[in-house]
Amino acid sequence: MFGKFRFSQASAVFSNSLIQMDLLFAFLYAAGSVVCHQLPERSFFMDGRQLPVCARCTGLYVSGAAGFLGWCIWKARRGWARIAVSRRLALAIVIGAAVPTGLSYVTGIAGIWDGSNVTRALLAVPLGLSAGAVVAAVATKDLR
Repeated sequence: MFGKFRFSQASAVFSNSLIQMDLLFAFLYAAGSVVCHQLPERSFFMDGRQLPVCARCTGLYVSGAAGFLGWCIWKARRGWARIAVSRRLALAIVIGAAVPTGLSYVTGIAGIWDGSNVTRALLAVPLGLSAGAVVAAVATKDLR
């Protein structure tokens, strides 16, 4: 009887954690729906579940986090010394980095070329990296 009690407790905990995971996924999908179309044919899947945002947004967000982290690592290796970044330079870099994403989007809308999910994600990487680095530069007060 004691063994059954433990087993039922364990399955209740497991059951509760599954419910909590479902709530977490529901929240992530709801948040993703605010910024993304979430079309299944334009999204990546992990473990049989569609990611909360499309391939292009996934590329942007993952590379944005990498850009933010990269800036912080670079700052840490320089002893957190201030790195003066001009607004014009930051804007020029972000605009230049947006060109691949913009071309991918426009050629897809125009019906000229519609790449795969991997292509969409990869073409979003330059914009994500630069935007993440700019956000980190603002957060570390290197860009004002």
